Amino acid sequence: WTPGQSEKTIDVFAPATGAVVAKIAAGNAADIDRAYAAARRAFENGAWGRLTAVERGRLLTKLSRLIEDHADELTALEALDTGKPLKQARADIVSCARYFEFYGGAADKVHGETIPFLNGYLALTERVPHGVTGQIIPWNYPAQMFGRTLGPALAMGNATVMKPAEDACLTPLRLAELAAEAGFPEGAINVVPGLGEDAGAALTAHPGFDFLSFT
Repeated sequence: WTPGQSEKTIDVFAPATGAVVAKIAAGNAADIDRAYAAARRAFENGAWGRLTAVERGRLLTKLSRLIEDHADELTALEALDTGKPLKQARADIVSCARYFEFYGGAADKVHGETIPFLNGYLALTERVPHGVTGQIIPWNYPAQMFGRTLGPALAMGNATVMKPAEDACLTPLRLAELAAEAGFPEGAINVVPGLGEDAGAALTAHPGFDFLSFT
């Protein structure tokens, strides 16, 4: 947790009632740059970049189990933040856990290929991470999209910076907290809330990111 550089905040409204239920930091370009720098350090020189695929998979699986353990809390938070019925919110939390479970099992099973070539030559492919990836997710399925976009990126060893929709940030922030509890090294996952024209625009314009995912 770190304060936003501007110290400005955004009101979080419960769509079902219109009530203000929380405030989130209004992230800006400086916050995106700090998150990117943390991710780059984690990937190139930090503990995250040194982990083996097996170890990454174990962390993803542990996060999946923590999500299941906190399913009631996360369901209530998702329903409050998006205005969904509890039944749908719970289905989304279950899906989020399942994504991390799936990619936890897949992390050490991404193999290259040997390719037939000329006699006396060996040609092969090697699967490597992009580096630092940015993820921008929408308001309608924040928990599910958290798992869908971060799961494969982390399984491959990328360090990540996520900008959730300002309308629905509460579950991504709580899920990032659970990721820290699971043991993900500092800088592997960074969540920066904020408006699209500020934090989102800064993320997409940043020259350092190696790959961007936008839904």
